[in-house]
Amino acid sequence: MVCLYVGSTKEYSGKNLTIMGLGQRFLKDGLKVGYLKPFGRLPVKVEGVLTDQDAWFIHRVLMLKDPVGTLCPVVMTHDLMMAGCRGEHPGLDQKIMAAFDAVSKGKDVVLIGGAGRLESGMFLDVSGYDLIEKLNASALLVDDYEGEFYLDAVLDAQHRLGKRLLGAIMNRVDAGYLDRLKDLIVPCLERKGIPVFGILPEDAVLGSVMIGDVVDTLVGDVLCCRNKLDGLIEHFLIGGMQVDRALEYIRKTRNNAVIVGGDRADVQLAAIEAMTQCLILTGNLYPNEIVVSRAELKGIPIVVVRGDTYSVAKKVEELSRKLRLKEREKVYHGIRLIEENVDFERLYKTLGISV
Repeated sequence: MVCLYVGSTKEYSGKNLTIMGLGQRFLKDGLKVGYLKPFGRLPVKVEGVLTDQDAWFIHRVLMLKDPVGTLCPVVMTHDLMMAGCRGEHPGLDQKIMAAFDAVSKGKDVVLIGGAGRLESGMFLDVSGYDLIEKLNASALLVDDYEGEFYLDAVLDAQHRLGKRLLGAIMNRVDAGYLDRLKDLIVPCLERKGIPVFGILPEDAVLGSVMIGDVVDTLVGDVLCCRNKLDGLIEHFLIGGMQVDRALEYIRKTRNNAVIVGGDRADVQLAAIEAMTQCLILTGNLYPNEIVVSRAELKGIPIVVVRGDTYSVAKKVEELSRKLRLKEREKVYHGIRLIEENVDFERLYKTLGISV
């Protein structure tokens, strides 16, 4: 039985999506697959059992039959955090091992989902480093490429994991970096003994954000078209420029939202006429009636938020890097992306799997 821990050196790097992509391919190839997230940070009750939201979603996507109680044996709650800070967290190891023993029975592969970074859960002795050792697992790192910072982080993980580090998958790689990665970075890692099993490109669909999530994150006031909040935004544009330049940028991109000061009626009207997906008005300033009526006519939601344009732009940028697993369209698109860009033949050979 193969035990594969999917972790990362930073948060929101694509671990969950990678697990679903790998799991789908394993299942398609006739392998019996188990899944476990030893330590979760998004508590939810399912069938009266406390588990992790992401773990529950992955369980359903992969159509696994293991009991809900084995999905995530340790879930972060306020009480657990307090106990952990006091050093009063006995029995967590036993809970994880019991769940792993149950999930691994009769399986060819067990996928272990990491929480946040490899260090996450260290104060409870359930960090990725702890679990990889205790579960006798191989580790696959999934991280965004960020220049020399990426190399340093991966090599540091190798130093700590040793031979347990199976290799890496690079995620969200901008097309402009692709040649550099193939000619320089990947050979560097391979020489250091870190196989690179795949390079996943930056993808507009995966980076898209539901308008309703923007509203929730920014605590915005929706002025019109509430029935359009399930629309996806692929690009956020700052509307702090001249109208003709703003129109040029809006028309060049699809599925965009324009972030602009609430006092810029000229840019707001231009964005509406160019059919932006959504208007986000900053400074807690409300538009005039002409702007609202035009947006209503065109079916474009207007959201008024607090904060200046720069701070709002930073928040939505962070939001776009977090895959919301409830958005199935994005999830299945991402699974296809993994199928197309991961070298499964090499991965299987390295894992010792034959199909």
